[in-house]
Amino acid sequence: MSYEEIDEPIAVITFFEQGKLHPLRFRWKGQVYRIKKVNGFWSVQDGLSRKYHFSVSANAPDCFELTFDTADFNWQLARVYLEG
Repeated sequence: MSYEEIDEPIAVITFFEQGKLHPLRFRWKGQVYRIKKVNGFWSVQDGLSRKYHFSVSANAPDCFELTFDTADFNWQLARVYLEG
């Protein structure tokens, strides 16, 4: 499996439950990806803010790493892990 660095802003539909963030779907390059599974989750302190990282599987064969930055409340597609 290889990966491609993307680092592009994306729109994400998410919900909060008991203080936790749950991404449901995201839009990238005009296509909507429904998140089927969160494969992993971690956070990193970045100065005064925190970045939350989500490794997700969507309605595509590839996996995606999404990040949420508490400094500006924006989402980014950090990288795509390519099958094959």
